[in-house]
Amino acid sequence: MFTPGIRLTQERLDALKLNSDGFLLPDELTLLHHVLKTNELYFAWDESEKGKFKDSYFDPVIIPTIEHIPWQQKNIPIPPGILEDVIKIIRDKISTGVYEPSSSSYRSRIFCVIKKDGKSLRIVHDLQPQDAVTIRDAGVPPHILEIVEEFAGRSIYSLLDLFVGYD
Repeated sequence: MFTPGIRLTQERLDALKLNSDGFLLPDELTLLHHVLKTNELYFAWDESEKGKFKDSYFDPVIIPTIEHIPWQQKNIPIPPGILEDVIKIIRDKISTGVYEPSSSSYRSRIFCVIKKDGKSLRIVHDLQPQDAVTIRDAGVPPHILEIVEEFAGRSIYSLLDLFVGYD
């Protein structure tokens, strides 16, 4: 029997539709519920529940560029009907650490698109000027068969970010 946790509520568990096709046996479903609840703090259903790695875990990403003059682009006007929603998105991203204060000489455009659900907004950053000065990595990605062969006969663990792919 499932008992709700801090983040994994009965409502959220039901929304996952874990065994809608009846594929799992009752004991397997119970085990899945246990594993999800044990790891519930690794799941996020909204911006406030997202976490991030400590800065000390990883060096900052440095993107090599050619010499250039910093750009300051004017923003595309945000329609008044969605302005409050956009402000809320930006404030949420600031409060969760996705956006941080900056004194950069650069300013790129942003605009909004409607997500697949037909109502939520996503902020899009126009990085075309950055792309124009970025030095391309000439490396070739590894051949997938070489990677797969490394895992032959081993347990595989994976990490998925279904909440936000590229923040």
